[in-house]
Amino acid sequence: MSPLPGGALATRPLHFIWICDASASMSLDGKMQSLNNAIKETLPHMRKVADENSNATVLVRTLRFSKGATWVQTAPVPLENFQWTDLTVDELPQTAAFSAEFKKRLEREEAKSGDVQFSLMWNNFNDLDLHAICPSGELIYFGHRQSECGGELDVDMNVSPTSEEPVENIYWPPNGAPLGHYQVLVNHYKNHGRSGCQDPTSFKVAVSIGGRVQEFTDSISHGEEKKLIYEFDLDESLATASGGNTDIGTALTMVAEQLKIPPMTDRALPPVLVLLSDGIPTDDYEKGLRELMAQPWGKKAVRIAIAIGQDVEEEVLQQFIDHPELKPLQANNPQSLMRYIKWASTAVLQSASSPAAASEFNIPIAAPPNSESGDDIW
Repeated sequence: MSPLPGGALATRPLHFIWICDASASMSLDGKMQSLNNAIKETLPHMRKVADENSNATVLVRTLRFSKGATWVQTAPVPLENFQWTDLTVDELPQTAAFSAEFKKRLEREEAKSGDVQFSLMWNNFNDLDLHAICPSGELIYFGHRQSECGGELDVDMNVSPTSEEPVENIYWPPNGAPLGHYQVLVNHYKNHGRSGCQDPTSFKVAVSIGGRVQEFTDSISHGEEKKLIYEFDLDESLATASGGNTDIGTALTMVAEQLKIPPMTDRALPPVLVLLSDGIPTDDYEKGLRELMAQPWGKKAVRIAIAIGQDVEEEVLQQFIDHPELKPLQANNPQSLMRYIKWASTAVLQSASSPAAASEFNIPIAAPPNSESGDDIW
């Protein structure tokens, strides 16, 4: 048998790259802490898999991205010497999250969210109504819940006196809010005359623009004119001011640079790229993806994507994976994130380092673990 080009398989490097979102939203609900803990805890399992497979020398590296991207290690590190460095997130602006009470009520009613979102809460049985005027001039309210420009009133409460902790919500889907002038208003539609319903009724309005939330407190009585709470002009800078950019495109461009030959060698095994993100790209991710896939080792890489929470655009992650059998993994709590990271560190690594991996583009990989455990908190 003729010798393999470049020498024995045992000498072939396998690059394993963590591509981690460190935008400000990763600080919410302990997402970044869970990511750091999961990778540190799975490292011994990763080393065990590598020790049992003599076909590869595993080299590990971490790329952190938010506004731009940065390599955490200056060069790939042999797995036996690799130590995880806890990632930190961009500073979260004070107003870049809903308050706990708003969040609790919105989650209770399964309210939807987007780049532009208005929410109203109050604390009695009265029927207050949230109104919005969008750039087209349309009024969104209980009598016209869906606008032609994509805005929707998806939660409307206390038409009958059902709750002393009501909430209402108007949102535009991610990347769906038109640029232009918006107005947020509150109307007192009916006093139901129940205990505790004496007017004026105090309320709070939360206005989320690109993830940055402002709260307004006021009061209103039945019979008053509706109140204008806030108005603004949405432009490109506001639409993406999410308290932290998610520059996935920049990160993929930087990975593509490292998968060129050189610094890569044609003797290598397919790299493993694990992308973890909780948001939507705020840069030209398609350009970065094209540059990655233009590299032979980028195209041949085993590409895994883990969505942390439900605010991720799944189609973006699917385009990154570009595999007929693999789908983005949805981690909605620390337990599922831990299982997926362990799977990527062990089962995926084992497949990528097998002798067959040297000649295959779609490497067979064991099915990922079931995600159904624990409460959804992300």
